[in-house]
Amino acid sequence: MRMLSTLGLALGALLLAAQGPAVADFPEKPIKIVVPFGAGGNTDGLARMFQKAIQDENLLGAPLVIVNVPGAGGSIGARRVKDSEADGYTLLLMHIALLSGEAAGLMDFGYRDFEPVAATADSCLVTAVMEDAPWAGLPELLADAKARPDAIIHGANLGAVNHMAGLMVEGASPGSKFRFVQIGGGAANFKALKGGHTQVAHITLAEYSSFRAGGVKALAYLTGERHPDVPDLPTAKELGYDLDFCLQNWWFAPKGTPRDRIDRIAAVLEKAMQSDYVKQIMRERMNAPTFLGPDALAAKLTKDYAMIAPIAQKAKQK
Repeated sequence: MRMLSTLGLALGALLLAAQGPAVADFPEKPIKIVVPFGAGGNTDGLARMFQKAIQDENLLGAPLVIVNVPGAGGSIGARRVKDSEADGYTLLLMHIALLSGEAAGLMDFGYRDFEPVAATADSCLVTAVMEDAPWAGLPELLADAKARPDAIIHGANLGAVNHMAGLMVEGASPGSKFRFVQIGGGAANFKALKGGHTQVAHITLAEYSSFRAGGVKALAYLTGERHPDVPDLPTAKELGYDLDFCLQNWWFAPKGTPRDRIDRIAAVLEKAMQSDYVKQIMRERMNAPTFLGPDALAAKLTKDYAMIAPIAQKAKQK
């Protein structure tokens, strides 16, 4: 009996050795977070928020290193992570651009080429015009875009998320049509609206909060529930449009990364979201404190890709 017990322990030890280091030993060196956009942007800011919270709370036991790899709509940095060793020491932080880039043919890879780790925080968009615009709400804007197709100028970063949001809103009212022009991101669109060069744009709720004093008016919040900090702003769904467009931040690991390491990272991210620091920053940024684990994120990615693919293909055609 003792011999069998000893044999069993030996076999168990061999199996553990074959599986590699236990999750308790992970991480043993710094983990790189690749942000496929420039420093100072929304995604970079979120990465640095988590970096500080995780290190201040000593949640991981190893440093996090932010690596900015901008270019080609995020595809250069995303590819770097895709091609990295699947050991849990290189992560990608990205958003819906990974899905739209694949659907539009701008990337020859997509979300299926990664292991989903977690989703953290939503930043939903609003339909924005100036206070002196002739439309009282989203229904009036879309009715006008239908009556005068291609007459209302919509500022966007063509092919990017604010362009996708505009196309989605346009498509919610058959026959409505904006004229999309290249402007850029939120700040550039605010300047274009204020200068009268464009009439409508789609910006995040946090950007709207910043630009509101400059005369920007929001017509609708593109998600299911009103935001508590802007309770007077109706949702698109309240107005009769099945629209939901939020920038959710997604964490990925290279394909084949061991599940125990993925679960370890996801648990650390979820714990960091409970810190006072992250809660404060999210309130300031008007982010919804959403969290999804690996399996829930995998299901959401499939659903979101089916939603964004036709819009991305339409954007490419335009």
